[in-house]
Amino acid sequence: MVSLKRLVSTSLVAVVASIGTAYAQSPVVLKFSHEVPETAIKGKTATMFAEKVDEYSNGTLRIDVFPNAQLLASRDEMRAAIRGQVDMIAPQTSFFVPLDPAWDVFYQPMLFDTAKQGMETLQGPVGQEMLGELAKYGLQGMGIWHDGPGYLFMRETPVTSPSGIAGKKIRVFPSAPLEAAVRAPGGIAVSLPAADVFLGLQQGTIEGVITAVTYAGPAKWDEVLKAMTRMTMFIGGYGVVMNKDSWDKLSDEHKAVVTRALNEATAWNHEVAAQNILDNEKQLQDNGVQVADLTPEELAAWRELMAPIYEEQPEPVQARIRQIQQLNK
Repeated sequence: MVSLKRLVSTSLVAVVASIGTAYAQSPVVLKFSHEVPETAIKGKTATMFAEKVDEYSNGTLRIDVFPNAQLLASRDEMRAAIRGQVDMIAPQTSFFVPLDPAWDVFYQPMLFDTAKQGMETLQGPVGQEMLGELAKYGLQGMGIWHDGPGYLFMRETPVTSPSGIAGKKIRVFPSAPLEAAVRAPGGIAVSLPAADVFLGLQQGTIEGVITAVTYAGPAKWDEVLKAMTRMTMFIGGYGVVMNKDSWDKLSDEHKAVVTRALNEATAWNHEVAAQNILDNEKQLQDNGVQVADLTPEELAAWRELMAPIYEEQPEPVQARIRQIQQLNK
């Protein structure tokens, strides 16, 4: 007959073993905060990334995604990621400029011939170098996601020559290079909250806007805009980063999982972004927006005006501009 003492001892061993097994099976959890809905391309890409991490790690690593600024407002994401209050973020590339001015290269007007060229260029050595340099700020650069390029939209007819915006009020979001691009041919750069743009165009207080084609379409701005010039005023995009300490604490196996999942999600993001651009261009055209493309001569005229803007940028930006121009000669 088994003694009570032995029975209790055996039971305690079993309980301790089961607790140890439970702890061993508990997944590593990383928090990923972003500000857009799950239905936006960045939201969908983040969700795909999290699903792939779960699949490739067999559930031993989990990415908890918090969309719609549930955890943090956009303005607080960078500081929180650097401090380790959140593990991953994917803010607009402009949010990296205070850390590294070179990130303003995403907003240099007319630097890229097309959105495709911009996405491919920044996926290569230029983007990888910029991501790598974030380590000094406590961030592990992971990748660059995209949405759509910025085009020039007008209330009436398409603009193809620089003189077409002389004296006209063009809304731009806060960006020194884009404001300079409007002023160079004699335009008037206007700062206006995104929520007020529709009414401003409707009432004629502004006559044009530089914005992403993938924003103008869903925002129904085709109701107040009748012309679009397919000129790449900016590339934009999102920088995907992880807190450096969070990255360093991951096992080699989990680092490999994150890298694989991120690379696959990024490839999907670029493919879908390219299609979204085409879809939104078609939607705008179907809704009566005239679309114009620049001739080589017109493109040269615009770039001649943009050259002094590049030269006014801080040296880190100029260095990246030169690198990109050399790559795309």
